[in-house]
Amino acid sequence: MSEAAPPVPSPSLRDASRARQESCRILGLDPGSRLTGWGVIEADGADCRCLAHGRIEVGSLPVAQRLARIHAELGDIIALWQPSEAAVERVFVGRNVDSALKLGQARGAALAAIGVLEVAEYAPRAVKLATTGFGGAEKLQVAHMMRALLKVEGRLTADAADALAVALCHAQHRRLAGVLQARSIG
Repeated sequence: MSEAAPPVPSPSLRDASRARQESCRILGLDPGSRLTGWGVIEADGADCRCLAHGRIEVGSLPVAQRLARIHAELGDIIALWQPSEAAVERVFVGRNVDSALKLGQARGAALAAIGVLEVAEYAPRAVKLATTGFGGAEKLQVAHMMRALLKVEGRLTADAADALAVALCHAQHRRLAGVLQARSIG
């Protein structure tokens, strides 16, 4: 008579909540048709730190080459930094339809590069509110807060600051979701 293997415990909601509060590497993206900002942060509970940031400049290239470069460079960034999640700024559609379409194409190239990573999307006002306390914050305010909150040293472009803000916004949302889930269980 063979002995049955002990049952493998299924993960509980408490375990899932704890996992959401543990360390996570997040790629933040601020897609643009000419400049795409990116930033990688390490979120460990309430503590977040910047690992890397930059921007992909494609302004003078033909459209197809712009999209290919965004896709290729983000693929390299993902391979190097190996984020477990990604956060992208949602497209703001103003009155200029042509600009919105170009932005959507750049965003599509970025999303295609992300591949199988879990992706969260945040509206620009939500990102600014979560990171500066004011949904109408200017780019200089966002950059200042990213320097202060993530202890970023050296040059920080507006595009990279926006991408870091998207990543930080996601880190805050995932942490809050974990806290709320833990409270509902306990």
